[in-house]
Amino acid sequence: MSGLKAAGGRRKPVEIFTGRYRLPSSLKKKILTLSKRITKGERKNLSTSLIFIGDAEMRKLNRRFRGKNKTTDVLSFPIETNGKKAEGEIYISFPQAKRQARLFGNQTEGEILRLSAHGFLHLLGHDHHTAGERKEMFTREEEYLKGLEAASSRGEKC
Repeated sequence: MSGLKAAGGRRKPVEIFTGRYRLPSSLKKKILTLSKRITKGERKNLSTSLIFIGDAEMRKLNRRFRGKNKTTDVLSFPIETNGKKAEGEIYISFPQAKRQARLFGNQTEGEILRLSAHGFLHLLGHDHHTAGERKEMFTREEEYLKGLEAASSRGEKC
């Protein structure tokens, strides 16, 4: 991970790398607010890079790490996880986020927030392999997204 340093030489909890994609500063602030809500609610520290990429790069990552030769919306890669701390990288396909926003009647910013919450929760140990896990994870997403002009209303999709 690249690791820009905050004051005092510590790594920032969330670093956002947009590459060729532009995110409004208001959205970046909401992502940081969301990460703080989640870490407070989950009682864990989070140190992550949130990286926006295109479909071709996402397809490569999805093929390499999940064996699926197609793009996806978000991938989370834990680097270090213990009881109170999670460190890793989250990749979001900006084009896929835009498509999903239209598909589900969400604004692009709202979809990006939803995908960010999803990635943060994965890094903190949540998953959605079973119906119970899915319900719990998506309930948490909805709780943390309240008031940020984003919705997580499709617990069956991810």
